[in-house]
Amino acid sequence: MKSYKEMYADSKKGGAVRQLTPAYKEWKKAGDQVVGAFISKNLISSSVGEGSYNQYVFETDDGVVKFHMGHATDTEVGEQFVKGMIYAIEYLGQEKISGLRSVNKFNVEELGPSGAIPSEPPGE
Repeated sequence: MKSYKEMYADSKKGGAVRQLTPAYKEWKKAGDQVVGAFISKNLISSSVGEGSYNQYVFETDDGVVKFHMGHATDTEVGEQFVKGMIYAIEYLGQEKISGLRSVNKFNVEELGPSGAIPSEPPGE
């Protein structure tokens, strides 16, 4: 019987290993995009100010990525994400709001189920 390390080496060599650790996606310029299947979200406490925001994890053509979109988008769109559904998310840039504050703007579109990740009904 092979050891676990030998099985890992064989699987990695054969391309059968799936990376679970997400790479961080930073929204740098308008037009930046993520297209992939929603996996999960985690609530993160803000280190800059008060409050919290969601960090999202998606399976994409380039592997697993994680990113945040900001509190405004969390409440407008983030609650609608369904595990296993495919979404196209495009960064539209920042919009100034009252005072010195600004908000990140996104266009989010749902494409349908991926089939690779079991979907769950909303709210579960």
